[in-house]
Amino acid sequence: MADDPQRNFRSAYYEKVGFRGVEEKKSLEIVLKDNPLDVEKLSTFSQRFPLPSMYRIHVWKVLLGILPPHSDSHALVSRCRIQQFEDISDALTAMRFVHASTPPTELYLRMYQLENQQLPRRSELRPPDDEDMIFLAIARAMEEIVDDTVDCYWLVRCFVNQFQHKFGDSIPHLVHVDLLKEQFT
Repeated sequence: MADDPQRNFRSAYYEKVGFRGVEEKKSLEIVLKDNPLDVEKLSTFSQRFPLPSMYRIHVWKVLLGILPPHSDSHALVSRCRIQQFEDISDALTAMRFVHASTPPTELYLRMYQLENQQLPRRSELRPPDDEDMIFLAIARAMEEIVDDTVDCYWLVRCFVNQFQHKFGDSIPHLVHVDLLKEQFT
């Protein structure tokens, strides 16, 4: 019992001086040691507390379904995701939709379109429409957070899919897309 007030005092002190998350980091590490990972616990944790930057990308990948809950499979699935990224990128290069100087966000968009059977014919290429602009805005934001292009693509792809599945009907109520178009023109 004597340890609890002391621990609470330390937590309150750390929080007052700006070092939040001392207890949360330990809690997250405990959750991440489970095999299989409890996705519900991870989801609840990420909603209640800020994720430490060292675990953020990993937790996002598990929550978005990029990595399975079974930790033993993470290395294999990661290699498969890298190979799939390279295969799609190579296919788009062979079809001359992208080239070496294509910005990563546009590459992600074309990859997403190809995977969802929405890739227009080369003769029908047009400027990005509203949906494309939303995808590009999300990709740009994710690019600022994630350093690895493969991880960035998978996070953007799965985030967009999740968003459209759960909140697709609220897209028209978001910030007007014309503001996004100004960023990309």
